[in-house]
Amino acid sequence: MKNGEMTRSLFRNVSLAAVASLTLLAAVQCVGAWRIYRDAVDAFRNRVESAAYKSVYETIRTEPFGEAPSGGTEVDLDDFGLYFTANMLEAGTLQPYCAEVIDRADGDRVIISRGDLSSIEHPAVSEIDIDDSGRLALRVTVSVPVRDLWGGMWGVVVPSAAIVVLMCAVFALLMRTMFRQKSLEEMRRDLTHNITHELKTPIAVAAAANDAMRNFSADADPVRRARYLDIVAAQLSQLSSMVEHILAVSVAEQEDMRLRCERFALRPVLEQAAAKYAAVEKRVGFSFDVADDLYVCGDRFHLSNVVSTLFDNAVKYSGAEVRIAVAAREVRHGAECGVEVEVADNGMGIEAKALDHIFEKFYRVPTGDVQRVRGYGLGLYYARRVVERHGGRITARSRVGEGTAITIVLPDDGKQR
Repeated sequence: MKNGEMTRSLFRNVSLAAVASLTLLAAVQCVGAWRIYRDAVDAFRNRVESAAYKSVYETIRTEPFGEAPSGGTEVDLDDFGLYFTANMLEAGTLQPYCAEVIDRADGDRVIISRGDLSSIEHPAVSEIDIDDSGRLALRVTVSVPVRDLWGGMWGVVVPSAAIVVLMCAVFALLMRTMFRQKSLEEMRRDLTHNITHELKTPIAVAAAANDAMRNFSADADPVRRARYLDIVAAQLSQLSSMVEHILAVSVAEQEDMRLRCERFALRPVLEQAAAKYAAVEKRVGFSFDVADDLYVCGDRFHLSNVVSTLFDNAVKYSGAEVRIAVAAREVRHGAECGVEVEVADNGMGIEAKALDHIFEKFYRVPTGDVQRVRGYGLGLYYARRVVERHGGRITARSRVGEGTAITIVLPDDGKQR
């Protein structure tokens, strides 16, 4: 099994185990709380039944009964109610109730009653014989105080709920961390692959030119030698540019990165960065809407690299004819003012779901199994780090098939925040 498959399998198994554990914990907590509630209800019913028995023997069973329900038997439920209420108060279970004398021999026909049976919620029913023949019975229906019983269990319910919520939060954090770690590992793997591929190409070309001069007498022909030396020099320059780019990102990651801020005109920096694309294979056209007297305060080196990164992305992710519009102006937000720079292209554009991640480290817009454009996923991350170190912000908007616009806003003083 490959490492990637093992990682996905492990991730899936850990996720399933975490979900199963969380579900089991929640089920155990719910079952435990329900059992405690049922025990409280049973205890309440026992206290009510005990109070009812005591009241029956104090008020009804002390008097003799006739042989038939209509043979002069008298049951005073008002007298029973006085004793039952007192006994319920003594037991701490006083609740609305209904007392009925029923004739079991006549289909539980109600002979007399006291209280409104329809108003009782969550009823608990007890039946007590009130004659020796078992024909007559007193049925007492009491409302179970469900809310009070649950309220009395707050010491159990609240910690149980807190444990479940805490476990859900831990699970969500675990899943988020695992997904992020998985994404980072995939991006790091892609970065390693891309860097290796990018470095191998100029090395192979330079080595081939060097072998041609050494083994095929190319050094004897001044023209061929010069051409091969130019090839070697160009490839070494490309390698140097790659290394500088990676080192610049490494420097930008340092929290104590120091900026050498100076005040300089913006347009010359933009035009100098654009001049590098005059000799590329694509037809690249720039338009500048930037005043000559527009100045910014910041680190010229890092801001120049940021501009070059934006131009480079615009060229790489566009067709054969590239149009890049650069606009800059002063902006004011309340009492603060700054400079806004926008770089817009006519490239392929970026999907909305990927647009939120383009400034993340190692992130590259997914294009399937084949990356038609080489890169490391570091350029826009580096741009964001530099702009934020200047106290500014960088945003992007894009539409697929129409192009992308990157906007940078720098404060007028360029101080670190």
